[in-house]
Amino acid sequence: MEIPVPYKVRFSTFDTWIIILTLLVFPVGGLLAFIRLASTHHHNKAKGRNLRLLGWAMVFSYISIMIILYLTYDTFGEEEQIDYLTSGIVLAIYWFLPTLIFFLVGHRLDKKFGSLLQVYQEAVVSMRLTSVEQIRSLSQTSPADVTRDLTFMFEEGLLPEGKVINGTVYIQQQAFEDYLNGEYEEEYDDEYDEENDEEYDDEYDDEYDEEDSASDENGHGRPSGFQSPVSGQSSSPKTVECPGCGARVFLGTEREKECEYCGNVVCA
Repeated sequence: MEIPVPYKVRFSTFDTWIIILTLLVFPVGGLLAFIRLASTHHHNKAKGRNLRLLGWAMVFSYISIMIILYLTYDTFGEEEQIDYLTSGIVLAIYWFLPTLIFFLVGHRLDKKFGSLLQVYQEAVVSMRLTSVEQIRSLSQTSPADVTRDLTFMFEEGLLPEGKVINGTVYIQQQAFEDYLNGEYEEEYDDEYDEENDEEYDDEYDDEYDEEDSASDENGHGRPSGFQSPVSGQSSSPKTVECPGCGARVFLGTEREKECEYCGNVVCA
């Protein structure tokens, strides 16, 4: 399951209403857009969406202002037309410069978020890391960001069904097996095959039983039907920011790799 890059979080119904209100009552819509940004911008998934929302709010605010300006004219002769067009052009010059910046920066943040999702997918599915701290170190983000982002991926179906509980990633066992038997096995057949999965089950079943017993005593056991994926044994996997375009490039154990976005060679 490949994460699309740049990844764009879809506008919600609430976002759509903000845009509509911006067209109908632009001060109210613009205020709601800024409140939306202030309350959610600490989420990685929301950063690009928020700036794109502000961009569209600016576009529809301009349309609303031009409609109001047109309605202020009692007559609309040649002189009024020139005055109206002049006002519209001057306003557009100053209005659409920040609008363009919002769209460009929002696109860049979407692109970075898409790259970050690929790192998470690589960590959970390919390397099978289970610790939020391990994934945090790999993705160079905070534990809170990892928890929020992985929860978002579970909700959006970008990972097999799972949960993050007490700093540990748990995957719904059947969902993970279905994932392995589908797209994952096609991509990683040489590294992980069905025989290895059976060996893992035999080797770690006893260990999970002991952990479950201890966890149940404390009331913090893993959810029924869920298990932690196999922990990867890769040596010092890392992601490096591309000096050319700024995208995160997953190196794993490689020393260098070509950036898939701009073609620059990124070194560890």
